[in-house]
Amino acid sequence: MDLPSLAQQKGLAFAPLPFAALSFLSSAHVICHLIFRRRRKLERLYHRLVLAMNFVLLAVSVNWFWSPFAVPEGTPYHWGASGTVRTCDTQAFLYLMFALTIPTYYGSLSLQAFMGMKRNFDEEKYDWIEKYGELFSCGISCFYSTTPFHFPCPAPTTSIRLCQKST
Repeated sequence: MDLPSLAQQKGLAFAPLPFAALSFLSSAHVICHLIFRRRRKLERLYHRLVLAMNFVLLAVSVNWFWSPFAVPEGTPYHWGASGTVRTCDTQAFLYLMFALTIPTYYGSLSLQAFMGMKRNFDEEKYDWIEKYGELFSCGISCFYSTTPFHFPCPAPTTSIRLCQKST
């Protein structure tokens, strides 16, 4: 396998930036729309779940924008690497934390839709989804995002292992 050329390294460094910016803007738009323009919609469980998920997507967008620059300076084949081990560890932790939260919100939205149909959209009968969905989402993502810092990382390709190797 050939090593990446300088042009390929630059492409890999800048490829996520426009998509991260678009994701940030769209998440910010949904948040502003629900909080400032259509606050009444937050009375419904669906819109509260969408709002919470967009806050997480906002954080993931910032993380993707920051990712090329968080890699420790001097790391081979990473153009734009200008961070330290701490910035790399922080970026890896935040990415794992928020990236694992997003699927649980999609699961909560799917469960909300199913229970809504089953209970004739009487939210009082399935409003527990919000409380337990948030608890599960935060618990699972906290556990899995802190585990690599407590135990040896078996996969040499993870970003946390990359941070440790470049010291």
